[in-house]
Amino acid sequence: MSDPLRRRQLDTEFQPQYDHLDTEHGKQEQTFGWQCVRLFVSAVGGVVFGLALEKSRVFEPLVIRDQMALGRFVMLKVFLSASATSMFSFSILTMLPATSQHMARATQAYISGFGTKGVLSSILGGAVLGTGMTLSGACPGMVLAQAGAGVSGAIYTLLGGFLGVACYGMMEPAIVRATKPDIPVEKHYLHQHVGGPYFTLAFPLVAVLGMVVFGLELYAPWTSEVPVAGKGILTSLSWPPYFAGIVIGLLQIPTVIMNCDTLGSSSSYCTIASQALQKVSPYLSRYSSGVDNWWQVFYVGGAVMGAYLSASSSGYLGHTAGVAPVLGCIGGALMLFGSRLAAGCTSGHGLSGMGLLSLLSLTAVPAMFAGGIATALVMNYYSDVDYAT
Repeated sequence: MSDPLRRRQLDTEFQPQYDHLDTEHGKQEQTFGWQCVRLFVSAVGGVVFGLALEKSRVFEPLVIRDQMALGRFVMLKVFLSASATSMFSFSILTMLPATSQHMARATQAYISGFGTKGVLSSILGGAVLGTGMTLSGACPGMVLAQAGAGVSGAIYTLLGGFLGVACYGMMEPAIVRATKPDIPVEKHYLHQHVGGPYFTLAFPLVAVLGMVVFGLELYAPWTSEVPVAGKGILTSLSWPPYFAGIVIGLLQIPTVIMNCDTLGSSSSYCTIASQALQKVSPYLSRYSSGVDNWWQVFYVGGAVMGAYLSASSSGYLGHTAGVAPVLGCIGGALMLFGSRLAAGCTSGHGLSGMGLLSLLSLTAVPAMFAGGIATALVMNYYSDVDYAT
């Protein structure tokens, strides 16, 4: 999610409030052993993430498309539950003296990618991301779970994602010139405009989101939307979507404590693509090295393993249909291009950004759903076309 160069600048700017952190965590993170611990914890968190995505069934392309067509609400239940849990987790981390400094750095790290971003880029990027999600039946983090669970055609979506990142990396200077706001955003968070501490606004919103999820569950019980079979945490075919969302949201806690950052997925594509393209793309070169970049790669790598273990345990490995390869590739390219344009994906903006009450995230997420829903309506209009593999 965060821009590593901008993050270093912010760390210097806000250094006084990190003094305590720098004497303890800051010194630790310079050692090789501590870096290994950070990567290991990130990988374990990714395994849990992939497990929760697979068990919620939200990783299935048809479930994502049905959500955009307002036919099923599994994705929205997981999404809102995870956002509410992120909000609750951030509030606790902000209030506790032992973790408040970690949360302060994570909050600054989150907006480090917004240096050239404004409402225009958030809306355009969100809409493009949503369009790609409907076409591919995935999102930047979800496609890794699809690959682990053996969804047919997931590799084409993944390759499309790298193509989208490469295109954005090459076009980034021109895009910035066209979309950079004349007046940079100074107050990035809703509570900064409202006044008062973050948690005084976050806690009531957690309750509101919880009631929305409860209402959706009354309207469309999860057992009527996904297959239910098996028993046990690992061997069951599906979990309640709100339970999976809570598990995902709680992953913010180790991420903040270990990495002073928040959950995201799309930056990992930049890190991987930069290994081949850093010499021709200054934008991608920012992501080429350092644990601040690579922890997210380990996280999404763990998601592949988590989804594989989950699908294998329930006997459902390789049984989920994907989308047509062409649509997967095009959709993958659009969703990663849109994610980079908006400076965040469904995890970065949807879980972390909404959880932090980021104003740009609160514009990007509605645009994402608007783009996805509009694309679903067009696809349903041409419903005689075979979009699946």
